[in-house]
Amino acid sequence: MQQISIIGNLGANARIVDVNGSKFITFRVAVTEKRKQGETTNSETTWYSCTYNRAESAVINYLVTGQQVFVQGKPSYRLYDSAVHRCKMLDVSISVDRLELVGNVKSTEQTNDEDKPF
Repeated sequence: MQQISIIGNLGANARIVDVNGSKFITFRVAVTEKRKQGETTNSETTWYSCTYNRAESAVINYLVTGQQVFVQGKPSYRLYDSAVHRCKMLDVSISVDRLELVGNVKSTEQTNDEDKPF
């Protein structure tokens, strides 16, 4: 069995989707790796599409844009033609088994810019 573990930031607020009567939380996580070469720093961002089958969980209130998360689960891969980049692209999706909030916890209920603890 394959497992993947990532730590990254949400690109947008998570949402609940209904597929044939089953509800899931879906969100996208960006993982940016920075490499320093001499005085230049290069960065590369990889996006992961995540599906979490616990739609009844209150965690959705904390899965907001910019929130850092730890995700672990089973990966799946899909090759597709990108009209934007005019080349083949690889989509990596994760069926999430484990989800943890990392760093400062944000919430959709926050009314100011201060981060409050979880």
